Amino acid sequence: MDLVQLKKIVNGEFLNLIENKKINRFEIDSRRLKEGDFFIPLKGQNADGHQYIEDAIEKGAVGYFSEKPLDFRNGILVKDTYQALVEVGKYKRNQVRAVIGITGTSGKTSTKELVNFVLSNLSSTYATQGNYNNEIGVPLTLANIPENIDFAIIEMGAGKVGDIDYLGKIVNQDISVLVSVGHGHVGKFGSLENVIKGKGEIFNYGNYSVLPSELKKFYDPKNPITYGEDGDIEIRDVKIVRDGTAGVIKYKNDKIELKIPVYNIGVYKNIGAVAGVLYHLGYDPIKNLEVLKDFKLSSQRGEIIKIGDFTIIDDSYNANPLSVKNAIDILNSMEGFKIFVLGDMLELGEYSQELHREIGKLLNASFIDYIMLYGNETKYIFEEVNDKSRVKHFDNKEGIVDDILKFSGLRPVVLVKGSRGMKMEDVILKLRDMLK
Repeated sequence: MDLVQLKKIVNGEFLNLIENKKINRFEIDSRRLKEGDFFIPLKGQNADGHQYIEDAIEKGAVGYFSEKPLDFRNGILVKDTYQALVEVGKYKRNQVRAVIGITGTSGKTSTKELVNFVLSNLSSTYATQGNYNNEIGVPLTLANIPENIDFAIIEMGAGKVGDIDYLGKIVNQDISVLVSVGHGHVGKFGSLENVIKGKGEIFNYGNYSVLPSELKKFYDPKNPITYGEDGDIEIRDVKIVRDGTAGVIKYKNDKIELKIPVYNIGVYKNIGAVAGVLYHLGYDPIKNLEVLKDFKLSSQRGEIIKIGDFTIIDDSYNANPLSVKNAIDILNSMEGFKIFVLGDMLELGEYSQELHREIGKLLNASFIDYIMLYGNETKYIFEEVNDKSRVKHFDNKEGIVDDILKFSGLRPVVLVKGSRGMKMEDVILKLRDMLK
């Protein structure tokens, strides 16, 4: 895409066009801008991106959008810079063969990465980078789809009813994937019923659907294929083994016994979603899963780290009741001395105390040897755990690290988890520093 094409797409007017240049990618943050990028200044609560246009030009931007008649070279005047970004995203979306939209309370990022990993072995793909899954990140992701891409895998996040429907108007995905519904962000949604409703908006768009079999009763999706123990795609015999997680995925008379180098029982449900996507795209939904034997989750999402005598499972990126239950199941399945380090689950609103206490009850029934808690909300977990000799609440992360070090002789497995705002990865970083 070049500047002349872009002007037509957004129905804009040139500001001081010096030279028609090709655009490498679109950027909204002048600090991350690279030579050849096109700068899109957005208006936020605390700042107006227009004030960074000059900085972007100096860094090598080939052009910029503006709502004001400026004199910097290669500008395009538009009524609304955000809407111009959306229009670019919609245009680029229409250049690909198929778009897969993915949402869910837990597991949407892992599912996105699994789908991308498998499809990239079959054709050209592009997927959401990082956590660009909101009203800004989604159109920016679409805008940056490279040329000659067959499949775009778009992660779609939500904090309230209406968010997924809004994103669906932009993405207009061909295949709609719902991976889970739970209490994550229930504080913002207001109730679990609203979470069910909000996540289900994914099915307002697209002609094909993929979802867990236990959730189908809530929705009327188009051309659905389900997965799970009772799904069209069956997930069976999932268990933690010495060097990863093993399980069986079956569709009709075909099945695959798969082992992936990841300690994560829940990821097998996400693999079921991958099989559903493959089915809708016309690929063999079982044989094409074979490549997952080489799959690795991204940083802080179940990554296995060896530090001295410790095996660390870094699941610190985020936490909600569904993913914490999965973490407990994972640790339960591990051999050796098991330590669970858990920070607060945030954004649960009035349900926070109840949901943290439920985690405490799950821990009572677990085989975890020692539990380390951090944050205001985890105090409810501490209160709920019956055997106080196996649980401790900490006011700082340094104390957690010091306590972990006391168990080095037992060569423990330590799983670290917490909501993004708790930054539980600090525990792992501090532990690494202590063991250098």
